[in-house]
Amino acid sequence: MGFTPQQVNAMSMWQFFAACEAHERDDGKMSDKEADELFEWLKSKG
Repeated sequence: MGFTPQQVNAMSMWQFFAACEAHERDDGKMSDKEADELFEWLKSKG
């Protein structure tokens, strides 16, 4: 995840679990919701 041991020790349990969840979910792919939001934003600009 890229945290040093000192950073992990400074985190609350909830912060650490949230970081773990975010790291696991981020596969670099756009979700369907994100794609729809981007499409709507692009349509509003043109």
